Amino acid sequence: MKKRVRIKDVADYLGISTSTVSRALNPNTTSKISEEVITEVRETAIKLGYIADFTAACLRKQKTYTVGIVVPDILNPLFPAIIKGAQDYLSQSGYVTFIASSNNNQSLAANEIQKLIARKVEGIIIASAFLKDKSVQFCIKQNIPLVLVNRSIQNEHLTHRVLNDDAYGMQLSIDHLQQLGHRHLIHFAGPQTISQGKERLEAFLAYCQKKGVEGEVLQLDAFNVEAGVKGTDAFLKRGSKASAVLAANDLIAMGVIQRLQQKGYHLPEDYSVMGFNGMFLSDMVHPSLTTVTVSHQQLAEQAARLLLQEVENPGGPKQTLLLSPKLTIRNSTATHIPKILQN
Repeated sequence: MKKRVRIKDVADYLGISTSTVSRALNPNTTSKISEEVITEVRETAIKLGYIADFTAACLRKQKTYTVGIVVPDILNPLFPAIIKGAQDYLSQSGYVTFIASSNNNQSLAANEIQKLIARKVEGIIIASAFLKDKSVQFCIKQNIPLVLVNRSIQNEHLTHRVLNDDAYGMQLSIDHLQQLGHRHLIHFAGPQTISQGKERLEAFLAYCQKKGVEGEVLQLDAFNVEAGVKGTDAFLKRGSKASAVLAANDLIAMGVIQRLQQKGYHLPEDYSVMGFNGMFLSDMVHPSLTTVTVSHQQLAEQAARLLLQEVENPGGPKQTLLLSPKLTIRNSTATHIPKILQN
């Protein structure tokens, strides 16, 4: 059986000390040696087949170098960007991530989080929080280092949070539609048990009032395509005078576009439709979706940074980071021409 390659073997091959090899292979100590030595050590380690003994390092330092990430829906195109952003940042410090999906179910989320804690993760990034969330409260009581990303809870002062500025994003949307001549808008609102649903709805109503735009609301029970389809049926049935639909997220907007086209409407001639989030699929629908683009990868990177900060220095004041979105204009919105002029 082939003998396992050790740090001493790499050091002997290069004729340097084991401590130098150890520093070159540890992301936290590379600043102590030159780039030339780091490159030489790492290339030699690969050549000889050296693999770090992660378990021994963990036992020696009494750290697991693992972090849990909980997302609400692994199939939602929004959340891979959050996972990637966190993983990319954490891996630079030698951390491994465990991914769990809650399927937007609080009981399942609580079960997954308990599994992560049982595996001695250093901390948890939660992207699945509800406004009233037992899992988050459990982590707080257990003193588990925790950062909420993309969603928040009611008692927001209890946790670190990295969020999109939903109020600003809604302002961008309404300003855009108003500039196109739309004076009557309808917001397809997301679930009010989730912070984005509540905050985007509140921002919509407040800014419509401020700008003198007639704002109408249709409440949905989910942030998915199916909710957008059902909402569109309800919208058409109620005989709304709205000329533009401002959806709470891109998936809802895609459902709206799909259903309006099935009903024989032309977009954006008959209705303008806007999304929110800027998912990578939003430019692939027809017409391509005008949306408020949120950098979910950047949100996650900042969440990972805050989490490592909390792991290394627990008990500090809780921080809230609010990142600004941007408007991405595509083909699903257009200048509003009243039907009386069209005819």
